[in-house]
Amino acid sequence: MVQRTGGEPQIDGRSTRWDEHKAQRQVELVDAAVALIEEEGTRFRVQRLAERVGVPRSVLYRHFKDRATLDELIRRRVVESFMRRMEPTLSFDGTVEEAVRRVVSAHLDWVSQHPRLYAYMGVGEHAMGDGSLVADTKTAIALMLSERFSDVLKALGVQEAPLRSVAVGVVGFVDTAVNQWVRDPARELSEEELRTMLCRSVWAILDATLRGLSVELSPQQRVADLEGA
Repeated sequence: MVQRTGGEPQIDGRSTRWDEHKAQRQVELVDAAVALIEEEGTRFRVQRLAERVGVPRSVLYRHFKDRATLDELIRRRVVESFMRRMEPTLSFDGTVEEAVRRVVSAHLDWVSQHPRLYAYMGVGEHAMGDGSLVADTKTAIALMLSERFSDVLKALGVQEAPLRSVAVGVVGFVDTAVNQWVRDPARELSEEELRTMLCRSVWAILDATLRGLSVELSPQQRVADLEGA
């Protein structure tokens, strides 16, 4: 029972424990939904999720306001998985060429391993700037890349450059190409051929940008050596 002392409500410990239990149960249900999508595809039914976790559908909905809320939580979990794969690659360790390949490969590898989750995110339906979770994720990656590009250029003596636009363009290009490839039943490129094409194209964009700033950089140049110069 809630009691009052000095006019202030006292929090019932049982209520707090129940809230924690509900939050943990919600996490478990979202994880189960993600696993179901991986196995059966993007058009999963809530009834199938209820069967999977062994509860009536009515009980399942006690943990979510509605289907839209469940879908949003699933997308957030998928985005978290994607970002955990991407973020470590944005450090630009090794040579420029290795850094480009590492970022491109992280994106392509995750999509290849989780094509149904990628489709569930609706990547192709969201462009950067439309305010959606997917769009915000693309923008976050682009901003992280532009910050790293900026660090490299400052080490080369270039203080100002349109790096955000270039980073947005690179992210959009890679994302669109991968999205088209994963949806295409008659792929004209193998996964490794796509990886090679994307790396070559991204480097071409970076090289053209650098040359426009009167900077020549070898793809075999180590980024750490530039930043330590």
